[in-house]
Amino acid sequence: MKNQPKPVNAHFNLGKDFFDIATQAQFPDHILRFRNNRSAQIIGLDNLSDEEWIDYFGKFNRYPGVVHAPLALKYHGHQFGHYNSDLGDGRGFLLAQFLDKNKVLWDLGTKGSGQTNFSRGGDGRLTLKGAVRELLATEFLSALGVPTSQTLSIIETGENLERNDEPSPTRSAALVRRSNSHIRIGTFQRLAYFNENENIEKLLRHVTKNYFFSKKHNASSCSLAEDFFLESVKRIASSMGRIIVSGFVHGVLNTDNFNITGEVFDYGPWRFIEYASPSFTAAYFDHNGRYSFGNQPEAALWALTQLGKSLKEFTSEERIIEILNEFSKNFHLSLKRHFCWRLGIEDINSSDLNKIMHILLNESEKNKIDYGSFFYDFYGGSDSIIDCLKNSYGSKYKVKQFLLVTDILKSNTSFNGSSEKKHMLDQNRENLLINEVEKIWEQISLHDNWNVLEDKIQRLRALGNILESKKVIYF
Repeated sequence: MKNQPKPVNAHFNLGKDFFDIATQAQFPDHILRFRNNRSAQIIGLDNLSDEEWIDYFGKFNRYPGVVHAPLALKYHGHQFGHYNSDLGDGRGFLLAQFLDKNKVLWDLGTKGSGQTNFSRGGDGRLTLKGAVRELLATEFLSALGVPTSQTLSIIETGENLERNDEPSPTRSAALVRRSNSHIRIGTFQRLAYFNENENIEKLLRHVTKNYFFSKKHNASSCSLAEDFFLESVKRIASSMGRIIVSGFVHGVLNTDNFNITGEVFDYGPWRFIEYASPSFTAAYFDHNGRYSFGNQPEAALWALTQLGKSLKEFTSEERIIEILNEFSKNFHLSLKRHFCWRLGIEDINSSDLNKIMHILLNESEKNKIDYGSFFYDFYGGSDSIIDCLKNSYGSKYKVKQFLLVTDILKSNTSFNGSSEKKHMLDQNRENLLINEVEKIWEQISLHDNWNVLEDKIQRLRALGNILESKKVIYF
């Protein structure tokens, strides 16, 4: 039975204190470059014709049942540690919301859809390269079991844009993402900044009911705030554990880039690491390494501390600190579970995992042990390790500093069926380093060749199917 679209207007019903009405840009062209039927199917939009798709996701005409114009969401945030009260949706807006058959609420948010009241002199546009990069990030993270927004649509819009960080003029695009909320830590920060305690309580009830599925959304404001804060801490900590295992560097973990549901989104200068260097940064402007690969958990905890401060009128400082102390436990639990999942083993002792991560972070670069290859080479544990070490390819793992890793992993029990998966993974060893991203874009930029991108997406999805990533995240 076909899943029928069920548009809702939940965020609009919060009222004008939470958004400004936006006007979509008028573009000279609309060329459909990517439509994500896998993500569209969940909310019943996969049977749209291409013409309808462009109408809704390129021209941003209102879907039947959506009662509002586009909503530019209001929020503040800390950017590289400095509070900025002059933020908000500057080149995007909330287009619509849909309920899926499991009653999960999904937002359709745009990027590059035109100027809003928060554009701060920007042109409100997105480069086509930026859209392609976001698509690649979300597809690979999904395959690796990381909760992320899904790139629903990319439509090239026929404008020439000037940018400082890529050769210009460059092509323009409008992107639509499907995300489980666009409510940020910075959304709560803004309300606290203006002492809008009634609106904080309203937002708490909205989030608790619509995203956390709690029947306590009618509880006292104190209980509500504590339950919400604890759930958000757990979800973000869990995402951080998975991000580290995936080898992903977001690049700009400002508080306005944290979704309170724990879903990773708002992709800019991201990277996947080649070697497990804790100091590796993704953003050329991150001069002090604030958001380096190894600093990401600390950045998340810092951001959650700011969320806790936004709730200080609803609960005690002591309780906020108690809840923040749950971050470390949940991060390490997630790190352990996801490490085992990606390596195809049943379990690992926490102290052994700490030893392995320490060695990876300190030895992989100097010994040229590729982070992604490590998980493919040793998938399934003992048998794979023995086979790998028998041949010349595995000689890189025989260095003295790495012997403890192989000794530990030889003793771990593999998943049922991991040997079959190991064979399939060897045929599908996908990674997504910056050189490959640039080559994919070069084919598009110079030759208008989209086949390389489409082939990469199919291979990333094949990887996700082998790993059965849908069993660990809902996308």
